Amino acid sequence: MASALRLNTLLNRQFQPDDRLLDTLRNELKLLDGLCRTLGVSELSSFVDTTALELQAAVAMLDDEAKKAVPEPDPQTGQIWGIEDVSWQPVATGMSTLEALQHHLRKSPHSGLNSNKVRDLLQELDYCIATLAPLEAEGAQFHLAVEESGQR
Repeated sequence: MASALRLNTLLNRQFQPDDRLLDTLRNELKLLDGLCRTLGVSELSSFVDTTALELQAAVAMLDDEAKKAVPEPDPQTGQIWGIEDVSWQPVATGMSTLEALQHHLRKSPHSGLNSNKVRDLLQELDYCIATLAPLEAEGAQFHLAVEESGQR
């Protein structure tokens, strides 16, 4: 089962899912975590939440009769999980990690990656930073949701 990584935000109990796939971040997570350790910031993987993927896998294993008992989607999230079921992190903490990675990759683009991957990583980091920056002062929370590809 292929997985996708997406940015989800939460502000005043308003859940905002994002449709953009963050494939390069997902594919280079291990390398980026090592870079985060070197830079002295929280690892990018510490912001990853696998709840959606785990629930999707569990539902897929159910027989047809048991699938009838799967709860209706949560009204706030539109998913079979609710806001309290997933892990949320402060946007401010995530911004420190994202900005450190962005700065390092701009300054030292060789970081063990080819130039196309660095370009793709920077595009995804720029996108996450642009999405989260206005929410930082509001005290919002976020996570990087791992889910089965093709969901939504």
